[in-house]
Amino acid sequence: MFFIIALPSDFCDNHLMDRRIILHVDQNCFFASVGMIYHPEYRNVPMAVAGDTNARHGIILAKNQPASEYGIKTAEVIWQAKAKCPDLVLLPPEYDKYELYSQKLKYMYTEYTDRVEPFGLDECWLDMTGILRDMDDAEEFAGEIRRRVREEFKLTCSVGVSFNKCFAKLGSDYKKPDATTVIPEDRYKDIVWPLPVSDLLFAGKSTVRNLSKINVNTIGDLALLDKDYTAEFLGKSGILLWEYANGIDDSPVAEISHKRDIKSIGNSTTPPQDMKSVTDVRSVLLHLADKVAQRLRRHKLKCTVIQIHVRDSELHIYEHQKVLFEPADVMKKIYDTACELFEESYDWKRSVRSVGIRCSGVVSSDEGEQISFFTDLDRRQKDERLSRALDDINRRFGKGTVKSLGENYRKS
Repeated sequence: MFFIIALPSDFCDNHLMDRRIILHVDQNCFFASVGMIYHPEYRNVPMAVAGDTNARHGIILAKNQPASEYGIKTAEVIWQAKAKCPDLVLLPPEYDKYELYSQKLKYMYTEYTDRVEPFGLDECWLDMTGILRDMDDAEEFAGEIRRRVREEFKLTCSVGVSFNKCFAKLGSDYKKPDATTVIPEDRYKDIVWPLPVSDLLFAGKSTVRNLSKINVNTIGDLALLDKDYTAEFLGKSGILLWEYANGIDDSPVAEISHKRDIKSIGNSTTPPQDMKSVTDVRSVLLHLADKVAQRLRRHKLKCTVIQIHVRDSELHIYEHQKVLFEPADVMKKIYDTACELFEESYDWKRSVRSVGIRCSGVVSSDEGEQISFFTDLDRRQKDERLSRALDDINRRFGKGTVKSLGENYRKS
């Protein structure tokens, strides 16, 4: 029998969402960098990708580091670039190759979160809220992203880490190439306010020019303006820019839009405090099992393998998995199996820093399956009907309206 109850406050969604952790990953000189993958002979000579190499009015779309050392700039016309560097090598754009690498990079990001929002071919926001513990974890994770981009794709990227999308984007532009910049909530004024207002997301040339007329030249100058006056002076866009300057941006990171075959579905989290007891771990596993089960049902899938991922307080990692006799997509089965895997394998020499659940061996929920003689078919069907009823309520009235919890789950 089920009843509806909220998860403990230490581990519930609302608690985790209090600490937004947003990353913005920006590939450095993306077009030129991809070009050098196919033409490694140009890595150490001045090279640029240009819009129309046969026309003097064509512009520079991207350039490599040797070209930058000659002062060549993006959006500069070709004849000006050639005047600075007569030996500049020009490559035509090859958008199919850029698209290929863009998709490969996004696929890598989805190994960590399904909240991956592209911003052009070479930039993406990642929402790591509830997955990473704090900004220190996020900075370490950003270093991991940069390492993988270097080693697996022969590219480099800069990563901004902050508590909203706007400042994460600004952070990825702050230091280049191959760098991480963290802009925490308690220090954003020191880092952001001295920067030119043109660095702010969506601050166009016309807006910057108009602001300079009233002696607003930095982001801090804009932040200290009266909000109503800014709205009157710049219109609706002024309100948005004023809020950005003051760190006000609750816009969500959209779920990844590109389609791909789903081979597994998982969730992991690092709670605010280390888990020091089985009760702590069970509470988190319950939260994760509910999330994973919802996602399985949303994609009309069931899993045949359940795996747990555990990281202890000294960052040692282990994984343990079990093959199910019958495919599952309900929280109870996933949760019970995850608890069983943890309790039979963890020795408690150290506290637990993070845990995760991954369901693999996925099959369509529409596929027929053989039922065991020992299956409590009536109970199983009731569990599945209740799970789908809860899905329908949350779909109609908003995500998280109700949460399910089995009366026997909170074992002592």
